Amino acid sequence: MTPQSEPERIVDHDLHVHTFLSSCCADERATPENILAMAAETGLRTVGFADHMWDRRVPGASPWYRPQSYEHICQIREQIPADTGGVRVLVGCETEYCGGGRIGISPEVAEQLDFVLVATSHTHMGDFVVPPGCDSTQDIASLLADRFSEVVELGLATGVAHPFLPVGQKEQVDEIIALISDQRFLDCFGRAAERGVSVEVTVNSFPSIGGWEWPGFHDETFLRVLTLAKQAGCVFHFASDTHTVVFVGQSLALEPFARAAGITRDDVLPLVR
Repeated sequence: MTPQSEPERIVDHDLHVHTFLSSCCADERATPENILAMAAETGLRTVGFADHMWDRRVPGASPWYRPQSYEHICQIREQIPADTGGVRVLVGCETEYCGGGRIGISPEVAEQLDFVLVATSHTHMGDFVVPPGCDSTQDIASLLADRFSEVVELGLATGVAHPFLPVGQKEQVDEIIALISDQRFLDCFGRAAERGVSVEVTVNSFPSIGGWEWPGFHDETFLRVLTLAKQAGCVFHFASDTHTVVFVGQSLALEPFARAAGITRDDVLPLVR
């Protein structure tokens, strides 16, 4: 009897890993050397360093973002060990879209990076990201959809970081996402598909991966979102968004969710396919 072959893995990378160069990283051990050692141990084939960044060439950085310039995050290049344990390394960034066409990166800097992830849902950053009077769950739902549609048109994003995940309202995620219709999602994702902008699949969208229990936040919510993105013809990348060495490799836990949404290896962003 011929043994059945293993299905081809969909998830073998993590394109959203923070190091100690991100101001919100409290893990002093989050160096390229330690991260890559953990990546090799867990079976990741590609790691993308995506520290927070606001380009000095672009006005309007918040006090938190200001020290995290392109020059700051590029220190990472000198710290990548010669022996990466067989793990492919990409150097990119996570920058911010604040609406009205204001994005924290210039075309000149974007060209110097392997990839650019743009966050559109850092609602915990207050009025730097969320306009005054945008308070209700319906307001936030509309903001998330509008910002996603806007950022894919700018031509600077390789992918959208944790799309539609309102970071400041985790206990209301189910309610907020339910207020966005299937058609609105298909419109948003259709624009991303046309422009080749990747949809990030992050462990933060699936509470069960981290063992979290939020009464208003369940795995099924973002399984719906991913299924609609797949229907719209999007490409995807996978991410832990980790800020600590301990969770490097956690993106591999996204495999069953990718399969449940109908995502295949052919749907993966070519950069990490």
